[in-house]
Amino acid sequence: MGGVPGVGAVLFDMDGVLLDSERPGLALLRARLSAHGVEVGDRELRTVCGRPRAYLRGLLEPRLQAVGVEIDAFVSDYDARKETALQAGEIRPFPAAVPLLRDLRARGWRLALATSTERPRMAARLANTGILELFDAAVTGDEVVHGKPAPDIFLLAAERVGARPERCWVVEDSVAGVEAGRAGGMRVAAIAGTFDADALTAADRVFGDLAGLAAAVDGWGGGG
Repeated sequence: MGGVPGVGAVLFDMDGVLLDSERPGLALLRARLSAHGVEVGDRELRTVCGRPRAYLRGLLEPRLQAVGVEIDAFVSDYDARKETALQAGEIRPFPAAVPLLRDLRARGWRLALATSTERPRMAARLANTGILELFDAAVTGDEVVHGKPAPDIFLLAAERVGARPERCWVVEDSVAGVEAGRAGGMRVAAIAGTFDADALTAADRVFGDLAGLAAAVDGWGGGG
C-alpha cells in the first residue's frame, strides 16, 4: 500500500461520530417497523449501523414481506422521514466535531471522511455544518464494492490523503466500523454511544464521547 512516509491521517465515520444521527435514526426505524407490526430486537437492529444500505435491506426484507410490505416502499418512506428530521434540526453535529477537526488539521493530520452513506445523502446531511470543508478527502459507500466490516472504504480514504494504513487512526462508533479499521491495519478510536463500550473492545481506544477523544489527541502527536 502506497502513501507518503511520515504523513498521518485520521479517517472519520460520519453517522454516530460527527453527527448525532444514529440515535434518532434507530428510533425512527424502530417506530416504522412497529407501525407495520414488525419487531426487531435492539441488539440486532443496531447491527445496521455503519453498514451499507444492502445490509439493512437484507435484514428487513423477509420480515416485511411476511406482513405484505414491499422493501422499496418501506425504505423510501424511512428515507423521507429521516430527511424531514434532518430539516427539522433533529439530526445535528456533535458539539465537539468541528473543534476537533480544526485541532487535528492544526496538528498536521490529514483528514478523510469514510462513510457508508451514499454521497448525495452525505452531502445533504453535512450541508451548512462547516464539517465537509475541513476534510482533505471523502469516500462514500457507493464508491466501494465491499462495505464495512470490509476495510475497503478506509483503505481508499487513506490512499486519497496519501497516508499509509499504519499511519492512520480510524474514528468509529459501530462494531462493523471498528472491524473495518482493524482489518485495514489501522489504529481505531471508538466512540461509545451507538454501541456500549463493551461491544467495542476490538478498538485500540474507547471513549465515552467525541469530547473525550478530543482531550486525548495530545498523545497522538502531530500528523506530519
